[in-house]
Amino acid sequence: MPTPTDTSTDDASGDPTGSRPPRAPGALPLLGHALRLARAPLAFLDAQRRYGDVVEFRIGPRPAYLLNHPDLVMALLTGPGGRFDRGEIFTKARPLFGAGVAVADGAHHRDRRRVVQPLLSAARLPGYLDTMAELATARAASWHHGQRLDLNAEMAGLTIDVVAATLFGRPLPAGFAAVVHRALPVVVAGVGRRAYGPAAALLDRLPGRERERYRTALDDIHGVVDALIDADPHNAGLTRLSAGADRRQLHDDVTSLLIGGSHTSGAAAAWLFILLSRHPELRRRVREEVGRVVGDRPVDPADLPALVLTHRVVRETLRLYPPIWLFPRRAAGTVELGGHRFAPGAQIFYSPYALHRDPRWYRAPGTFDPDRWDPQRQPAPPRGAYLPFAAGVHGCPGGDFALAELALLTAAVSATWQLDPVPGSRPRPVAAATLGPAPLTVTVTAHPGR
Repeated sequence: MPTPTDTSTDDASGDPTGSRPPRAPGALPLLGHALRLARAPLAFLDAQRRYGDVVEFRIGPRPAYLLNHPDLVMALLTGPGGRFDRGEIFTKARPLFGAGVAVADGAHHRDRRRVVQPLLSAARLPGYLDTMAELATARAASWHHGQRLDLNAEMAGLTIDVVAATLFGRPLPAGFAAVVHRALPVVVAGVGRRAYGPAAALLDRLPGRERERYRTALDDIHGVVDALIDADPHNAGLTRLSAGADRRQLHDDVTSLLIGGSHTSGAAAAWLFILLSRHPELRRRVREEVGRVVGDRPVDPADLPALVLTHRVVRETLRLYPPIWLFPRRAAGTVELGGHRFAPGAQIFYSPYALHRDPRWYRAPGTFDPDRWDPQRQPAPPRGAYLPFAAGVHGCPGGDFALAELALLTAAVSATWQLDPVPGSRPRPVAAATLGPAPLTVTVTAHPGR
């Protein structure tokens, strides 16, 4: 097991010194591992642990480093402050998030997090649960037997309404969730190209179809956020965010919460129902648990403690398909991790997807097995081996919010329906800003006896 050394020094050498981390094979001249990352990023990341707990790879000609051990990841995330900033992808996301808490760094992040955190505190969560349950129940009640649904759009629409209604007092106006669902992939792809693409410096300088689509999509999302703020500018959530903030900062923080809090949960919800469809016996057990706990009435937040298997299904879904599958950090000064020294500006990554599939911590890691979270069956993985919500100062403040939301949604749907991909479809992961499934149509089927 490596020693998670994380001391800072004044050495500003250009390359890591001491023992050099092993290099990932297969780098191409000029491109490095960019093509492999673009074509099969999940397979590439999952394969790197065989080379060591710290592995060097190349983004174009530039070196980058992947951490493959939970001790090192926790040292990266929870060590002394000021050693790392968020890195280029967060900088390039500022056209979407501005100075919002989702991309802020340093003192500004600390200040905005202090404002945002109370909205997602454990003390406020009970007040949100009734709204979550009502929206989930209403969404499931709007379906009918034999109906076909766009699974991603349905889950994205529900989760964005949950964030808007709980934090900002009301669901989005009709049709606005669809605007975000349509525009966000365009923005995410544009951010990635601007951070790591071979022509990144030219994308916003030269006219072209890509630039126009990107800017239009940005404008559409910002229009939705403005409409949400203007609909009820004096509700409690917006009043809280307005403390010490001008309109621009308010807009940026609302964008951070609305997009960050819904896009991730929507992706996880879609995977949850795909995984249940692949495991009919487990789906039957979840339905039986919901029937035993909830009965014929709508799901209630008071049911959550008794929905033990349902919670394990949520937890296992987030293990196999963590919504944020790759996180970057950038060394602010010379730092040391695991006996390797990294120069200022070094790009250091960790992948929850790869950590969650490491056979050192999980038996049969590629298997969907919610019962692995039964403490009587299997010990808990080490700290840092399960990070669906990251950790440290930049960890997601809405983890408990998301877990409750996903459990209530699972119960609300499972009480009446099962969702199955249409015949011939093959759900596959798409590693973009979140690890969601590719577009997928599902059929709504009433459980026997309903």
